Amino acid sequence: MARYEFPTTAELIEMGAPQENAVTVYLPATAAEHEVAKTTVKSSMDEAIRTLRERGANHALETAFRERSAEILADDCWHRLSRSLAIFSTAEKAEIFVVPNNLAHQLQVSKYFDLGQFVRAVAGPQDAYALTVSAHGWNVWHASADEVAHEFEIDAEGIGDVAEATNRATVRGRAAVRRLQGDEGNKVLLESYAKQVAETVGLALNRDDPTGQRPLFLFAADPLQDMVGHVGFGTREVVVVPGSPDELRADQIDEAIRSRLDGINAARASTTVNTIADGVGKGLVATDLVDIARAAVGGSVDTLVYDFTVDVLGRLHNDTGALEYSDDGYDLLSRIAIVVLANGGTVVPVRAADIDAEIWNGTAVARLRHPLSQ
Repeated sequence: MARYEFPTTAELIEMGAPQENAVTVYLPATAAEHEVAKTTVKSSMDEAIRTLRERGANHALETAFRERSAEILADDCWHRLSRSLAIFSTAEKAEIFVVPNNLAHQLQVSKYFDLGQFVRAVAGPQDAYALTVSAHGWNVWHASADEVAHEFEIDAEGIGDVAEATNRATVRGRAAVRRLQGDEGNKVLLESYAKQVAETVGLALNRDDPTGQRPLFLFAADPLQDMVGHVGFGTREVVVVPGSPDELRADQIDEAIRSRLDGINAARASTTVNTIADGVGKGLVATDLVDIARAAVGGSVDTLVYDFTVDVLGRLHNDTGALEYSDDGYDLLSRIAIVVLANGGTVVPVRAADIDAEIWNGTAVARLRHPLSQ
């Protein structure tokens, strides 16, 4: 039942279709606290069943959801947790997604799955590299939306550490090394080592990610931190994480990456909104949710930036794009986002505070492919 990768865009669009009695559960779920996570899931499913009962569910429907709950709790995923779970259940079927992202606990019972946090995790760039480097050695890591940070293999024979990279048995102490001595000699050897590592890593990353969109997190202490950070990476964004990396575990590297990715994505999203604002004079910008919904259904939205933490409840008419606001409706923003994806557009879920553009209204802004007809 459990899946360890995010759905494709096509699958996400399918998940965004109307469902009869759709239950959505998000929660943090780590291997270290799997029993707490199981208790949270059971409580959430029990609450969902109570909600369905209050809405008139019969005994057969309650029984079906209890069976789904039992299937979820019996799944093998509890022995292979990452950081969070996303659970989507109807009376007939339940799906579990084990993901490395930080998701907040949430429960919704509706006619649609609440895909707000999930779209954020899928649409927000989650790919990044890391380089851990010290005088004792170095490693490259790759973290993605589906996988926690893991070693990224690079063919770099001959530069395993400073001594190997500079053909020295050791660079410690104050023994003479050719005509270089003491700390001054060590600095020159470190610079040579840093340059070789940075150039080797830079070439490998450029082959894997020619656009340079994935940031590189540099885990290093001075003086290597400064030496490596200024060589070989071109326009790729380098984020420095100070301190010795020698004892870091993969999960600690992953946590450091993801805790900083939000800031990177926020800055990029703010730049996107400022770029969208350039189209105001041409009628290619919509900021009113009514206009955005109509444009989304008509396939006119090129890029949608929206606050995924805001609950705007109601219903979207799939044929006209008309909105009805209602407290017993579903999350309109994530629903509109799915429509934009279905029509080939781009969505950028953000937190309102991420955006500092003047055009930003705190809820949503869209770049249109063509002006809306009146």
